[in-house]
Amino acid sequence: MKIKFIHTSDIHLDRKFDIKNFSLKEREKRRQEIWDTFDEIIKLAKNEKTEFLFISGDLTEAEYLSFSSLKKIVLKFKSIPETKVVIACGKSDPYNINSMYEYIEWPENVYIVKNTEVVEKLNFPEYNMCIFSMSWDNQVQNLKSQAIYDISVDENKTNVLLLHCDTDEQSNNLFVDLNIIKNKFEYCALGGKHNFLKVSDNAAYCGSPEPMDFEESGEHGIIKGILEKRNVDFKMHQLAKRKFVTRSCNLNINYSFNKILDLIKFSGDTFSNIKDYVKINLTGTVNTDVSMDEVENEARQFFYYIEFEENYIYKNSDEKIYDHNEFNIIESYKLQFRNNQDKLEQQAFKLGLEVLRKEKVVK
Repeated sequence: MKIKFIHTSDIHLDRKFDIKNFSLKEREKRRQEIWDTFDEIIKLAKNEKTEFLFISGDLTEAEYLSFSSLKKIVLKFKSIPETKVVIACGKSDPYNINSMYEYIEWPENVYIVKNTEVVEKLNFPEYNMCIFSMSWDNQVQNLKSQAIYDISVDENKTNVLLLHCDTDEQSNNLFVDLNIIKNKFEYCALGGKHNFLKVSDNAAYCGSPEPMDFEESGEHGIIKGILEKRNVDFKMHQLAKRKFVTRSCNLNINYSFNKILDLIKFSGDTFSNIKDYVKINLTGTVNTDVSMDEVENEARQFFYYIEFEENYIYKNSDEKIYDHNEFNIIESYKLQFRNNQDKLEQQAFKLGLEVLRKEKVVK
């Protein structure tokens, strides 16, 4: 029997974004985009007549989840009655006495994994399938790995592991050595990593449908697959509305204002520039005659969102600049600058130089 499934996790509905350069408006917009992508997952399940929707943790950001948002989630799941929704609770939405998941009536097609001490076995005889799962009960750590190793499966059934965990033994996340257990299951639907990762032929982290910050580059979406006894076929299906993209521009002391601006503008393709979140790592050497603040401000008009990492250094050109500048305070300031300053001194110099430029000093 072939079973169609969607595997998702780490959706983080109602997340509070803490990216320092995000405006309040951008944070709200990004939250809505995550909701929109969640809606797309529901529509896919409905349109493709998916039998199971596996959610392996962090469906919501429990600390900020409102009751009205929870009711919206319930309505979404109610709209796909033919799809069985199985939800394990993760680090951001742990199941405990304070969990809002306990205070709402879920549709009949939704199964919340409530066991946090032992593995819960969900039996679906009409599919000859069992799902094994365990939820988190707090937002700090989970050290109950042994319960996973103790799972005993029925070899005559299709067995699935649904878990919010980590494969890094040093992590506070629930550590699981998949080499020990993966052969027990037709598929291991894992959550807890925000980037897609195929661990083996029958185990994968689906990653978050929408990336959350610049640490989460690459494609983001869900996993779509087909399960049957002793076999699983799955692939990543891209859904994310935006990417977080990091690029590098290496500067040269001979580059003019316009040359640097063009390097930034054409560092990636135009479609990405007007759609994605872009961070530019500026390295190399900049002539002190060039105002990088002005370059960065000018560059913003060509991007949907851009921020900069300033890892370049300022240097005076070899050219003598005494002529007609005897009384120019900016040139006087630059002449006192030593080219071999350390990073902290460089930062202070950049700040001082930009402050003097903004003062519009007349020579």
